[in-house]
Amino acid sequence: MILSLLSIILAYLIGSISSSCLVSYLAGRIDLRNEPDGRVSAALVYRKLGKVPFLCTVILDVALPVLAVALARLLTGSTTIMMLAGFAAVVGHNWSFLVHFKGGLGATAIAGALILIVTWYIFYGLLICGIVYFLTHKSSLAFAFGIVSISGVLGIQIGMGALAMFPMILFALMLLKRFQVARFPRTAQ
Repeated sequence: MILSLLSIILAYLIGSISSSCLVSYLAGRIDLRNEPDGRVSAALVYRKLGKVPFLCTVILDVALPVLAVALARLLTGSTTIMMLAGFAAVVGHNWSFLVHFKGGLGATAIAGALILIVTWYIFYGLLICGIVYFLTHKSSLAFAFGIVSISGVLGIQIGMGALAMFPMILFALMLLKRFQVARFPRTAQ
């Protein structure tokens, strides 16, 4: 019980590390927390500093939830706790206490949270995501189709349990963050 709780708390703390702020400060001494639109994201790093800092941010954004889930696996060995740790890491990414509860939309963090839990199913999502992006050039739409396809394939192969719903639950966090950003653009992200 204590290790499970510790795993979830550590996952939130790890997820709260803002890759965008860290990379932007190290690469260009830019403090994203002071940006007028209130956004703290990899996309902002790209706009301010270019491709290399952007790629570093994306890699860290994916790696931190992977670390959080790996720690939960190491401490508990429970798939349920791993999913809760992944959830907590995405919440930390989207609403980091380190940057005044701002953060990104969570796409990269969601990918990181899924890697160790539904490893092989991610390839279905990437395939669908790539096809939809190729056809529409809309990354948000492509990501949505990718997530739905992961849940769909999981549902078909293992049944519609918690594991199959997990990608959709993480996607709901992203939708909540998008709604928050759209409704309160200066304070939400």
